[in-house]
Amino acid sequence: MRKNPYFPTVMSLYINYILQGMAAIILAQNMVPLMKQFGTTAAGMSLVISSIGLGRILILYFAGRMSDKFGRKRIVLMGMASYVVFFGGILISNSIWIASFFTLFAGFANALLDTGTYPALMEAYPDSSGFMSVLNKAFISAGQFILPILVGVLLTNQFYYGISFILCLGVICANLVFMSQQKFPALGTVAKEKQQTPVIHLNGKPKFWLEGTALILFGFTSVSTFNIIVLWLPQYAEEIAGMVKSNSLMLISLYSVGSLVSVFLTAFIVKKWVQPILVILSCTLASFLVLVFVLIFPTEIGASIAAFGIGLFSSGGIWQLALTLLLQLFPRNKGQMTSYYTLMTSFSVMLIPLITGNLSEVNIKLVMIFNAGVTLVGFLLAILVYVRYQRLHRIEEADVLVGNETFEY
Repeated sequence: MRKNPYFPTVMSLYINYILQGMAAIILAQNMVPLMKQFGTTAAGMSLVISSIGLGRILILYFAGRMSDKFGRKRIVLMGMASYVVFFGGILISNSIWIASFFTLFAGFANALLDTGTYPALMEAYPDSSGFMSVLNKAFISAGQFILPILVGVLLTNQFYYGISFILCLGVICANLVFMSQQKFPALGTVAKEKQQTPVIHLNGKPKFWLEGTALILFGFTSVSTFNIIVLWLPQYAEEIAGMVKSNSLMLISLYSVGSLVSVFLTAFIVKKWVQPILVILSCTLASFLVLVFVLIFPTEIGASIAAFGIGLFSSGGIWQLALTLLLQLFPRNKGQMTSYYTLMTSFSVMLIPLITGNLSEVNIKLVMIFNAGVTLVGFLLAILVYVRYQRLHRIEEADVLVGNETFEY
């Protein structure tokens, strides 16, 4: 991996995703002091958090096209600059409307980085695209492991909560300077060496309206499953399981540990050419069973199992695997296909906080029931893709030249 000429670029891209992991939970982790700063309630904070999804929706269509037309580097740099605006803007916000405006930039950053980074990883390491995409999740998990610990330290020592935002701001600025000096692979870079690799022969042509749509909708459900846990499991643990606040926040670090374990396990499995759809199917079913478990046993142990279990089964890379599968099934215009997939993710990030925020004011247990229902829908979508996949493909080892299209039509 280190011998690759784009290794520094890839490492810089991964640092962005440590920050992206932090950005995804930093508002929820600092919800109480931010409510005081903005003069609002939990429902108002849900509105602010939902602006991340709205920002993604507003820019995703253009981000994918710009990524394919102007190159990955420009899009990535724009995404990093957007995070600078987000982390700095939240610190000076004094209402939910100003905060929501700056939170839009977190959505812009998320969309720009996704549509630039995932294609860039596939172009820098075309023979290990699935592995590199799943490894990306490890760095998101690292960020989500570090931030709750940092917030806990600040809370325990009664330090200014904004220090967490300031540190993120400093890291992203430093990485922005470094990234601006790095080279990116040419658009559409593919492997040029002969090697043993699975060749997937199609018995029929993939149908975008069927398995393509199912995979895109899966992007909505899979993100919803772990985002609900990240946003609401601490409160669920406090109100239902009786955990103290500092311990409940640490559940997210436990969740990230499960995610990290799963990332490397999933990456190993994918590297050994186990069908990604089998991993997606089994992990989604396991996530559903974990959510049912925490509903039946709403205890401190149950909450801990839910945190680790959802990290292990839902947040360990199945979103990335489903995206990789989508790009392999429909390999033309990878940036545009990524934008379609992440568009549904954006709807999730926008709508789920609003829905669950209102449910939490009625009864926090309703949030977990809703999460179980969403995850069940994801499992049914995975079944559909699995059935179609088995009908369309047969995998066999062959000595071939890897080209622009892995699939033969």
